[in-house]
Amino acid sequence: MRWHSTDYLQQESNRKGKFVHRGFWLHDVPRLMLWCRIFGHRPVVDGVGPAGPGLRASRWVVCDRCGVRPDPQGSLGPDGWQVGQRYDGPYAGAEMNDPLMRALLGPGNTVIKGGMHLPGRWPAKPTGTLGGELVLGKTFGVFAAEVEVGCAGSEHTLAGHVRVWPFGALYLNSERHGAWLQRRFNSTGYDDRVINLSVDGWAIRWQIWAKADFWSRSDPWWMHGRVSLDLVEKVFGRKRFSYEDVGEPRTSMVELADDETHEVTLQLQRQRLGRPRLERRARYAWIVEWTAVSKDGIPTGAGRGTYSASVEVSEAAVSGGTWDIRACEAVAERIAQDRARYGYRDRKGAS
Repeated sequence: MRWHSTDYLQQESNRKGKFVHRGFWLHDVPRLMLWCRIFGHRPVVDGVGPAGPGLRASRWVVCDRCGVRPDPQGSLGPDGWQVGQRYDGPYAGAEMNDPLMRALLGPGNTVIKGGMHLPGRWPAKPTGTLGGELVLGKTFGVFAAEVEVGCAGSEHTLAGHVRVWPFGALYLNSERHGAWLQRRFNSTGYDDRVINLSVDGWAIRWQIWAKADFWSRSDPWWMHGRVSLDLVEKVFGRKRFSYEDVGEPRTSMVELADDETHEVTLQLQRQRLGRPRLERRARYAWIVEWTAVSKDGIPTGAGRGTYSASVEVSEAAVSGGTWDIRACEAVAERIAQDRARYGYRDRKGAS
């Protein structure tokens, strides 16, 4: 095992109220998998995406108990293997004992015709990393406690933290340790799940098995909660954005470089930011929500595209009736910025 730590405090320009800020890692920690060491692994099929013509799906092999994968993990045909199915196929090196596999094998002995790769050997001594971060002194917020269970694609299988102002905070995470819990409670999908309780911004908030950094109107009521402690909010309401459509939608063209054009639908909206019962403090702006007519959107990079977004236009543009023209110009500018970020023009060979 190897121990490593770093002093973040030396890298911070503002250290006011903070005495310690250090990150630490313990590498090459043996994985706790006693049951599998005694009785062997329980191989099942894991993967992403539904199988079907034209759909991108992948399948590989993993131990359903400890989460360890063979090396290599294998690449199975999505049409023939379902996620969660017990894997009873051959492994690389043993396939030549199977007459059927000898007929299916292509060059290389581990590649089945059609691009399928057999899983390799199970690691004899799998290890992982335990890490964390310690802060002594003032932190943000008042109090927070969280436990996070990662998904199959997460860097950390388990994570958690406790923050208490002004004493400090402790953050902990694991790299593949605790995979048994992840396999039991969050084995499908690619969203981390959190259980959280925090006091911050004059409000008490909680999450119960909610998707980390994601909220949807379809989430059940009990998954997210908030109780306000703000008297101003109690009297005048919570500050928030609201939108009201103005007029009918318009169809226009976004003109990009090299005479490239894309048809879009534009909807002018009046945006309001403020409390429901405090009109004199509300702020207004004009927003244009645009949607690409093409189902492929406007491409911004290899495999990337923008389908719908919004841009802000001026009061003068709305008064003069040119808001649609100004909106298309703003959309073109934003698309150009995204393409530069993702190297889209370079891929096309343009200068």
